[in-house]
Order: sequence, then C-alpha cells, then structure tokens
Amino acid sequence: MKKNVARLGVPPWSGDSIARELCAFADLYEKRPLRDNAGGMRAPHMFAVWFMARKLSPDLIVESGIWKGQSTWLLRNACPDARIVSIDLNLALREHIEPTVAYSDKDFSEHDWSEVTQKSLVFFDDHQNALKRLQQCKWFGFKHIIFEDNYPTTQGDCYSLKKAFAHAGFEPAFSKGKIKETATWGRLKERLAERMGITPITLTPQYDSVKVHPNEHDAKMVEKNVEVYCEFPPVIKTVKTRWGDDWDEAVYPTPDPVTTVEDISKDPRLEAFVKEATAYTWICYVRLK
Repeated sequence: MKKNVARLGVPPWSGDSIARELCAFADLYEKRPLRDNAGGMRAPHMFAVWFMARKLSPDLIVESGIWKGQSTWLLRNACPDARIVSIDLNLALREHIEPTVAYSDKDFSEHDWSEVTQKSLVFFDDHQNALKRLQQCKWFGFKHIIFEDNYPTTQGDCYSLKKAFAHAGFEPAFSKGKIKETATWGRLKERLAERMGITPITLTPQYDSVKVHPNEHDAKMVEKNVEVYCEFPPVIKTVKTRWGDDWDEAVYPTPDPVTTVEDISKDPRLEAFVKEATAYTWICYVRLK
C-alpha cells in the first residue's frame, strides 16, 4: 500500500468537468444565506460538495454535522429533489434552516437507515473517526460517502482516511495521552463543551478517545472495502496552507489544482476561490464495494 494515496479506482466525473462548473457554482455561492461561515465550509469545499452531489444525484442525502446550516442550503440547491436528513448534536447553533429538510440531534449511528438505496449519499462534516464512520456506512448499506475533514497526517482533530492510508495514526489534542485526567483536564472539557454549546456528556467522542496508534492494517482494510477513493482537488493551490506553513508535496501531498491563481483572478465572479483558498482540507469521495 502506498503511503501517499490520492485516488483508488475511477470517480464518476472527469477533471475537465470540474473546471467547467466553476462559474455556475460562483453564481450560486454569491446567493448563500450566510456571508460569514467561520467554523464551517468555505468556497473550496462548498464547490466540491455541490459538484459531487450533483454528479451523484442521490435519492437520499444524510448530512452529519450542520454547524450554522450553510451546507444544508448547499445540498438542497445541489439536489432539489433529494430527501435530506441533517444531523447535529446541537441544533441550536443553526442560523439557517431549510424548510424541506428533516433535522435530528441523534448521532448518525443511532438512526434507522433500513431504507437506504444504492444511490443514497452520506456527507460527514462531524470530525469523527472516519474509519468508524466507514464501517457504520457499510453496515447500514450506504455506498456513496463524502468526508469533509480528510486531514493530512500532521493536522486536524480526527482520524481521517488520509491518515489511515499514510499509516500515521492519530492522537487528539485533548486526549488522556497528552493531558492527564486531573482537575485541569476536567475544566478543559467543560470549556470546550461550553464553546460548542453542549453539555460535557455529549462531547463528540474524539475529544475523549484513546489515540489510534500508527499502523498498516487500517489502510489495508480500507482498500479491501473501498471501490473508489478520490481526493477532490483544490480549485487553486496557494503557497501557504490554512495552518500557515508551506504547502509542499512532501508534507501535504495534494491532487493537482483545478486552475491557477493567475487564471482564476481574471474572472471577478471567482474571487471567493482566491480569498478562501486555504480552507481546503483534502475533502474526499468514497464508494464502497
């Protein structure tokens, strides 16, 4: 298994088709309900989700992780005829609510998905262990999955497929392996829960999880069960990453960008892609066998 994996199998779209849709998305993005979506998706991933959802044309979309609600609006515009179920542990954080969407505050794993079809799609933006989410999807019968938080080996707050392929493992910043279970740790959990607007008991699992040790078997199991794994390319690639360090291939192997800063700057409609370029985190599409 290669450590730097950007694609397995063939996705249901071509690279040329991605570039052709930039302007159409830009027109939609200008109409977004929330001008400030800090903490949520920006133009690079909003475009990726919109593009992939339209190409997949699912009958059911399950969105796990809503935040302010901008992504729900995006999915509804991408697939106006799909049934959408949007999940978040704290629905009170929503600033935009779609009237035709079913909302739930139960975790993805706690729902009855017995009516899932071969066309159904899950969109995970919930910062959970991607390997566990993949296992749950296989159990429920979902074939099409998008992981928004597909962090590279040295970054991020969850175990991603990109980390699994790299045999990198994962240790949460607030894990017991890094911070002893003391009064200080308890106060940190309380402050984190307060910031997220939830009670400590409902903290998402990765903040209390035991670290994932570096290993090779996770990558093997992903490859065994996945027909397609495709990292959606950034629209443009900047000199620095979102973390302020150099965006180089040695540390951050990345698919070739859709276009260049010079070319995209020629069209004022595409300005958001330049302003929000560093919001990219290797978003990926998965189709299970």
